[in-house]
Amino acid sequence: MKKQKATQSGFAKRTFRSALMEMLESEYKLIGSHKVIELIADDICQLRDEFYPMRHETSFGNLTWITTSSENEKPKLGQKIEDYKAQRIDLPLVTEEDLKKAQNGIRHGLSGSLTPPLNKEGGSSLEELSLMVNRSTLTVSKRIQEYQEGHQIILPIKGNQLDIGPGVTHKKIIIELYEQQVPPPDIAKRTHHSLEAVDRYIKDYDKVKFLVRRNID
Repeated sequence: MKKQKATQSGFAKRTFRSALMEMLESEYKLIGSHKVIELIADDICQLRDEFYPMRHETSFGNLTWITTSSENEKPKLGQKIEDYKAQRIDLPLVTEEDLKKAQNGIRHGLSGSLTPPLNKEGGSSLEELSLMVNRSTLTVSKRIQEYQEGHQIILPIKGNQLDIGPGVTHKKIIIELYEQQVPPPDIAKRTHHSLEAVDRYIKDYDKVKFLVRRNID
């Protein structure tokens, strides 16, 4: 356990922010509160991101992956994988937040960090995500469902985007948000669905609810 924590601590020191803090302390002999040095490092990192956005660079902890583009339509029967438009993406496989949690004894697990960047660039499938994190598709599916229900959001994985696969979690969350009187445009934004799809789910739900109430009466 001690060896594992030491290893995780070593990983945490390999980030740009950690290297910057070390340079401020050792090279510039900046003496004072460690918290002040952290704040200076954070400000410099923020300026770096604003002036030099890493759009085409692979940053620390990222995974470069080739996936099918979100521009693809719902697959047709017999369609080959090579018929899909592919796209290169960079995913935050391990973030600085993950490293901080690991140092505090919190086990790193599948969260939403892998999937939000896929919304604009392309949606990965459960099979792809399971390969990335070396877990079974069943485990990944269960963790994603827990995350979605716990945070009341829908992650933009391929099954959710194209309404395919066995899961119906995204429909359930959309209806729950609707029952909470969340406006449809906000539901669409939070669930990574088109407004047309959200309106369709709500319309179908209202029909079913009307029929159920009529039978009860």
